[in-house]
Amino acid sequence: MACKKCKSKKKSELLYIMNPKCGWCKKADPVVDALREDGYEIRALDVNKPEDLKRANEVKAMYDAQCGTPFFIDSKTGNKVCGYREKEVLEKWAKGEEVPQPAPPKSKDFKNAPKDFRNAPKNAPNDGMQLPENQLIKFEYIWIDGGSPAKLRSKIRFEQLKQVTNITNQNELLKHIPEWSFDGSSTGQADADNSDLILKPISVVPNTMERVRMPSFAVLCEVFDTEGKPHKTNKRAVLRQNMKKENSDMQFGIEQEYIIVDPISGQPHGWNKYDDTPPPQGDYYCGIGSDVNVMRDLSESHAMACNSAGIKVHGINAEVMLSQWEYQLKETGAIEAADNLWFSRFFLQRIAERLNVAISYDPKLIEDDDWNGSGAHINFSTSFMRERADMPYMTLLCSFMEKYHKDAISHYGVGNFKRLTGKNETSKYDEYTWGETDRSVSLRIPSTTVKNGTGYIEDRRPAANMDPYEAICHLATTLSEINEEMLIAT
Repeated sequence: MACKKCKSKKKSELLYIMNPKCGWCKKADPVVDALREDGYEIRALDVNKPEDLKRANEVKAMYDAQCGTPFFIDSKTGNKVCGYREKEVLEKWAKGEEVPQPAPPKSKDFKNAPKDFRNAPKNAPNDGMQLPENQLIKFEYIWIDGGSPAKLRSKIRFEQLKQVTNITNQNELLKHIPEWSFDGSSTGQADADNSDLILKPISVVPNTMERVRMPSFAVLCEVFDTEGKPHKTNKRAVLRQNMKKENSDMQFGIEQEYIIVDPISGQPHGWNKYDDTPPPQGDYYCGIGSDVNVMRDLSESHAMACNSAGIKVHGINAEVMLSQWEYQLKETGAIEAADNLWFSRFFLQRIAERLNVAISYDPKLIEDDDWNGSGAHINFSTSFMRERADMPYMTLLCSFMEKYHKDAISHYGVGNFKRLTGKNETSKYDEYTWGETDRSVSLRIPSTTVKNGTGYIEDRRPAANMDPYEAICHLATTLSEINEEMLIAT
């Protein structure tokens, strides 16, 4: 006999998707408890638990529900409610009634903001950028430290916007985000007796990992000294100045490899299940199944978070080593390409943090020829390469780049010599090579470019831990110099 007390319909599976580590959710939300006491069957999914995260992502993907936590959804019908709501509202949801979305903002609030703010998805709390006057907003300032290799740092600030009438896009929002100071002596960027440095916001995107309770944004910053000059570790400022002199039609797309590791031991995630090491490489690349693949949910969640924020990830895949992954960023201009890589690393590391794992960009984490290293290949092109070039031009360009090889290596990451051995799909550290569709060379001309004569060339030398501001600056400058040399030579 069916339970008379239970009020949930048989066709429903009511899910409460929550994250007790994010600061807003609770392990036992009082409203949910009250509904359960009234007889509603509601299943809690804690996104910090792999099995719960998998189920949550499956349901979200089924209904294209790009929302955060807390989140209430009926897995059978797709009926959903996002964020904290009163019991009366959630009871309507539990009964199967559709809960209307909040009213759209009035004319003074962020006109046409979803389009301007990098096409954020519908039905999320950040959508519409409804930031009325005195709305409390979370800004997470992120910047590049003075380490070698350079790493991301962040600090969080809560602000109320005083005037929002003219804010209709992210550039306008940037004007309202204040500069902020930090202790440079703790980030390898200053001495203790004169440690104040300044964060100047230069780009902002919705923080799509945290879209409840209040608007949240990730704010990429440049580092300046107190006299208003770019700090010596501010490689973006160098790229910014160089691109004023260079050909602005250059485009760069980055393929970022990384390894998911245990935060304490540094061992690749999942390797502790084996007596020694996992079976040899071969089945892991683009592998399907738990015997050859680990942490797919992290990789896919990262791609969704980036794309929702406007950081265009157009591909992901499991890589050659177990627990190694790659994502590809859509090609764009020099500065935006580098900014996007740092933003994407921020989202990746923050999602990994919630799952109690870490991300390694070490170019050769396992120093053994049996295992691949990790790179950050850069696909580059100019408008001439994309539209009017031919294979003789492409081969001539590759040959001209040989004399810049030693300088290139100095800008392409820390510890890269361990990876560039001529084995495991790499070229040699101290030799320059190029070829068509060859993954064992410094520069590869891909098959599409070989076929069409137009397109891009892949620089396979950069390490996974490279600073994109520095690497792209070198590559852009080199391309400009070579174009001048080629004009003289021909």
